[in-house]
Parts: sequence; structure tokens; C-alpha cells
Amino acid sequence: VPPYNTVLGFASMLGEDGRPMHKSWGNSIEFNEGADKIGVDVMRWTFLRHNPERNLLFGYKMAGETKRQFHMMLWNSFRFFINNALLDEYVYKTPKNLSENVLDKWVLLRLDEVCKTVTASLEKYDAATATLALEKFVADLSTWYIRRSRDRVGPTSIDKSDKEACYDTLYQVFLTLSCLLMPFTPFISDLLYTNLTGKKSVNSADWPKLKTPLSDDSGLITRMQLVRQICELGHSARKTAGIAVKQTLSSMTIHGSSGIESLTPVILLELNLEKLIYEPGNDLSVSLDTKLTPALIAKGKTREIIRSLQQARKDALCRLDEVVEATIPDWPDEYEDEIKQKTLVAKLTKGEALTIIRHNK
Repeated sequence: VPPYNTVLGFASMLGEDGRPMHKSWGNSIEFNEGADKIGVDVMRWTFLRHNPERNLLFGYKMAGETKRQFHMMLWNSFRFFINNALLDEYVYKTPKNLSENVLDKWVLLRLDEVCKTVTASLEKYDAATATLALEKFVADLSTWYIRRSRDRVGPTSIDKSDKEACYDTLYQVFLTLSCLLMPFTPFISDLLYTNLTGKKSVNSADWPKLKTPLSDDSGLITRMQLVRQICELGHSARKTAGIAVKQTLSSMTIHGSSGIESLTPVILLELNLEKLIYEPGNDLSVSLDTKLTPALIAKGKTREIIRSLQQARKDALCRLDEVVEATIPDWPDEYEDEIKQKTLVAKLTKGEALTIIRHNK
């Protein structure tokens, strides 16, 4: 009986400078030394994400970039979920109904998509396609879903039903990811799985199944992709106009796009707008109404105050659920309650400089 049926090997493994590895050239890395410095999961990922038909360039700089772009992004996303879930004493229970939040629907559809891609790729011994699909999903999870969902969870969130839906979604995402990643990065996969379930190891888990019905809104993935493209155009327009996102604007007109009206709230929140106007056109473009009124300026000031207070809390090493007092030079009176709610400040006092006052250190 042969010891294996299929084996894949790289054309050649070279130093990251493109030359063969030699001690005298200083580009040679001994395996145990590399595993200790780089980390076994990162090293495995570096090999697996590479097309075996091509030469593999290997070195510490390249491995560090791989770790930053994937492993740290995955871990920081998981830490965001765990830290907030612990504060809210969240316990996963199988949801009775699918979430109505469009971001939850989108990320679960993306999860199904990557699950199918990884499964099909592994059946063909195509690890490179599988790993790249997982990288793209983790990037979408971190830079879009979590970024757009930060205010939905944690001690400052108000809507308990939506908070629970977000936690349920994140739990399902990370549980599925822990299983999908197991053949590639066994150590971080086990860490995710055991923390989520309390069970002994991910190796005893079944291979993931699809989380959402195929009859669900599969076109949402395409529409959300268009929304993100529109948001990029909006951010670019703001930059050209010299108006930061913290400053609320009255409206933006979208030319040459339709069918995304149901996703309007996502765009409004991402670009800090009050209204969207859709107009027909041949090419996709956007135009901002940059006229500022006293009311808009007050909203922009409020957002800047909230950001400054949140940063000051971090600098003061406040716990995420710690209620504090603060002094700041001034604030719009009509937004005082919002400022307090979003920064966990019990009392605002006027003073020359922004100061955080902690009572329970």
C-alpha cells in the first residue's frame, strides 16, 4: 500500500530575495528556528497559500506580512467579539429566527460562499484557492462587517434584540471559521473552537454546513459589493473636498446605480450623511452637497467629541464597561445625552482641557 496517493511540492523554495538559500548569503532559515520565530500556523499558511507550480520565496519579512494581513486580522476580530460578549454576559443559543439586519444576512451569505469554495478546493487538493478565499472573507469580516457593527454591541449599545443578533452571527462565523481553518492552521483553529464551545478540540467537530438557505437573497452579496464601491467613491469625494467623515453632510447624490435602495442606511452610516439621492446615469459616480448649516456643524462637533472621549478613555486605561466623568471645553447641549450614552460618561463638566475622571480604578 503506498504511503500516500497525492503529494504536492513547490518548484523550488528560495530566499525572499529570490536567490537560493545559503548561509553565506544570509538568506537561509533553519526549520526549527523559523518555526519558533514565525510561528507554526503562520509558516503553514505561507506555504499553503502559494501556488505549488511556482517557486516559493520564503523569509521573515514575507512571513511577518502574512501574519499581519491574515492571522492578526483574524485574532483581533475574534478578540473584539469575545471581549464584548463577556461584558454583556452573552451565551449562544440557537436563534429561533434569522436576523433581519442586512449586515448579518450578508456576512452569513459570504460565509456560505467561502465554505463552498474551501470545500470544493480541498477536494481538488487546491489549498491556494482555499486559503485566498479565507483571507478575503476575514478581510471582509474585519474591515466591513465588524467595522459597521461596532456600535451594535458592547455596553453602549441600546437595541438589545439587534445586539443579540450580532453576537449570534459572530458566534456562527467564528465557529465555522475554526472548522474551515483546521486543515491549514490547527493551533489557532483549536483556540477559537475551544473558547467558543468549551469542548476539547476542533478535531472532533463535523465539517461545516451552509448556514443560510440557498433560497435566501444571494443577490445581496453583489449589491453589498456595489455599496462598498459607492462608499469608496464617497470617501474619495470627501477627501477631495477636504471634509472629514466626522462632519455630517446633508446629502449625496448617486448617479448610475439602482436596486440598492434597501441598503441606504449602510451608506448613510458609513459616510455620515443625512440623505441619499439616486439619479439615473450611464457611469457610476457620486456628488456631495458640501454646504454646512449650524445644525450639521453641531452634529460634526458631537461626533468629534465622542471620538476624543473614546480615545481619552483608552489612554486612561478605562475598562470597556467603566462609567466615568469627564470635563471638556464645550459641547452642543442638544446632543449631551448622546455623548454620554456613547462614551459611558455619567457627568459632563466644562473645563479648559479634556479630562477623564475615574472613580473605580
